[in-house]
Amino acid sequence: MYLASCAFEEPEEPLVLYYPSWLNVWESHSYNNALKSTGKTGWGFKRFGTLQESYIRETIRKPDYIPYIEAMEKTADSALHQLSTKERMRLFKSRTAFIYVDSWGESGVFENNISALHASVINTLPKSLVKKFSVTDVTCKIRGEKYALIQAMRLAQDYLNWNVFDFVIICGGYRAIPLLTFTAENINPRRKGKNSGETSAINVSIERVGCFIFSQRESRLKIECGVYVAPDSADRWLSASMHGPDIDLLAYAGGRDITELSGKTIDLVSIYGASGCLTPALSWQYITHRELSGGCIRTILADNLGGCSYFDTWY
Repeated sequence: MYLASCAFEEPEEPLVLYYPSWLNVWESHSYNNALKSTGKTGWGFKRFGTLQESYIRETIRKPDYIPYIEAMEKTADSALHQLSTKERMRLFKSRTAFIYVDSWGESGVFENNISALHASVINTLPKSLVKKFSVTDVTCKIRGEKYALIQAMRLAQDYLNWNVFDFVIICGGYRAIPLLTFTAENINPRRKGKNSGETSAINVSIERVGCFIFSQRESRLKIECGVYVAPDSADRWLSASMHGPDIDLLAYAGGRDITELSGKTIDLVSIYGASGCLTPALSWQYITHRELSGGCIRTILADNLGGCSYFDTWY
């Protein structure tokens, strides 16, 4: 399948360091455990809707959710207008499926004074986006934590290969809720045992929203989702990928220690910051920013059991 259009949006607000508080005991405990798991000395967050006039230690805990919802609308508009006029009209009149992804499922309960109307937008499906793309066929939401986008891409690939739909639109967002971010790091057994304080670096979590339009019509980026690689064969598979002549770059989207190989491996988290389920899609941003052409990048996301999910992008 081909990536016809791709758009991202992230906060303009500055990076804010997290401070543990005795008023949030479980959150602070999870924060300390997450630092031990990652071997870092602190945690920075960029979130939509942070209020600069608020108390610094509460800035990232209680942001306004409206800018996050508005960013989804803006990203959908941007992805839509990247298409030519003829292609937009074809999308509106074709068989189109809409898939919504996020990292946490029903996360509206963590928002500050959220209304029932806006909670449904975050928790279930943004109906305004469905109307924007004139989708009258399948709509659904995939809740797969950091794997949600790759799962949605596999579904989109099947839809397009089986000629069920002409276009598949995937819209998603990552809401960097501190407690959920910390606990997500603590369920990865492959990263346990690192000593806190080994490095002065900090973890960075950045909220992002994205919109991706896939079709079978040829465009600049060709995408192919691979099969799941089981834990018992993951190391051999990674070694083969690193030395394979068909792969020009390996992009890691978190969840596994990286083996450096003379410029062939890149760490998306260290370059762009972690964005949950949208982190793998940052490999497309990497291609765009560096104006790469004539090659293939393999994006790898390791799971908590030692296996890998991946997709290849020809550019």
